[in-house]
Amino acid sequence: MRFSARALPCCHRSWAHDGRCVYLHGYERSFELEFACAELDPATGFVIDFSALKGVRARLAEQFDHTTLVAEDDPELPLFRTLAERGIVDLRVMRHTGMEGAAVWVLAEASRLVEEATGGRVWVSRVEARESRKNAVVLTASPGGR
Repeated sequence: MRFSARALPCCHRSWAHDGRCVYLHGYERSFELEFACAELDPATGFVIDFSALKGVRARLAEQFDHTTLVAEDDPELPLFRTLAERGIVDLRVMRHTGMEGAAVWVLAEASRLVEEATGGRVWVSRVEARESRKNAVVLTASPGGR
């Protein structure tokens, strides 16, 4: 089963990059998740009911919709915290701010939420994180989201 979250505009910078990605820049991010299970839900015959994914959609929007992502080791993090305090940016501090880091974050968060919603019967088997039509990263996972 697939689930998509699209049109999540946010910005980030890759402060350690030696090219133009060092500058604050933005994308309209999108994520596609695939779910797997060993057994369908006995009551519905579904892998997972789409209504159980409302929490995943809300969590992705909270993290990526009109936010500014800054790495936890960015030397300018204090400046970004000041900008957040002044209401200039909606700051999210992440381990890694690029699409690879976003895919890892989405896999972990969605796996946690889906496991809670299904009692561990369903897992996130794949995450595609896309920053544009041209660039995407894909992560795959086995049962347990690992």
